[in-house]
Amino acid sequence: MAKTSFNAKRVLLVHAHPDDESIFTAHVIANRVEAGAKVMVLTLTRGERGRVKLDDLKPLESDLAAMGAFRSNELRNALAALGDVQHKFAGSRKYLDSGMRLSTFGRAVKAKTTDEMSLSSVSTAVISDDIYQTLTAFKPDAVITYNRKGGFGHPDHKKAHEATAMALRRFARATRGRAPQFWVIAEPGERFTVEVGGPKTAAKKKLALEQHASQVSIAKETFSLVPGRDIRYDTPERLRMTSTTPWLWLKPLFLGLWALPLGILLGFAGTLLHSVTASDESATPLGLIVALVMTFSLAVALRLLRNSRGALYLMSFTLAGTVFWLSRPTAAGDALILDNQAGNIWVYGSLIICAVVILFPKLRPGAWGKKSSGHR
Repeated sequence: MAKTSFNAKRVLLVHAHPDDESIFTAHVIANRVEAGAKVMVLTLTRGERGRVKLDDLKPLESDLAAMGAFRSNELRNALAALGDVQHKFAGSRKYLDSGMRLSTFGRAVKAKTTDEMSLSSVSTAVISDDIYQTLTAFKPDAVITYNRKGGFGHPDHKKAHEATAMALRRFARATRGRAPQFWVIAEPGERFTVEVGGPKTAAKKKLALEQHASQVSIAKETFSLVPGRDIRYDTPERLRMTSTTPWLWLKPLFLGLWALPLGILLGFAGTLLHSVTASDESATPLGLIVALVMTFSLAVALRLLRNSRGALYLMSFTLAGTVFWLSRPTAAGDALILDNQAGNIWVYGSLIICAVVILFPKLRPGAWGKKSSGHR
């Protein structure tokens, strides 16, 4: 349980679309408003490419301007439900919702075709300038937006994070280091610094989400963004304090490098084991079974531990290199991995196992729990 409290007196929240402020930060907004803090929401688009949940509103999906106007009105009503909240859209350029598509592996990715004013297509420096102007005018002591992955991966959310971090770096240079704290929304399963909200602010979150009925399905105790994945209104929102330094983006890469020697060690260990058989008449390939189980266990552990595929890619790469190197005959004609059934199963079986774990769409321990909740 996080011990740090969130007590900012001037809070700026940067969101990509109308409804994001209520889905991800309604508790935070309501909590700060009740504490007497000044709160501003900066919305980068008007949600023009949203997919509505009400059949009567389906015609809006073919009219970007009408959809943007409708969702902008929903946003105004939602903020009014949360209290005395200032709001503005970013700049005069009127960025457009980029939309998104799901990849083969079920991940949110950029749409195949976007126009030049789609948020994900606009230069990060241009968007950051609008955010910087808001920073200089509002002078917050805390800024909140999505994490560097864009939460669930929406390209507009990623762009919002990148542009906000860039604007904060510029603001820090202009004010000689007196930049506000930078907070990101922590996804389920991620490390977090504070939890904000609960039963006390649940009623306001529900009221705000009810204003976004075109995008959110509302029930008595829960809301949902996709069918079958209900989230309780009183579920606290989690934030993590982070840094604006661009070197922070390279941290996961350096942290993942330790997976390189793991692939080498696994390659040698599996090679030494794969030819071991039971001493009885059955000649069961115990060593091969152990080697493949080791490979599967390590692959799954890396995905769960890192909550990504990066370290698993590195381990698989060095494992492949190691086993193929050990299968090559020496000048004397010897090889540690023979061209026989056990050797072939070990070489190709280990790589197939790694590939299956890599390609598996979702592998999150939270999804196995009875109380796990989803998001868009």
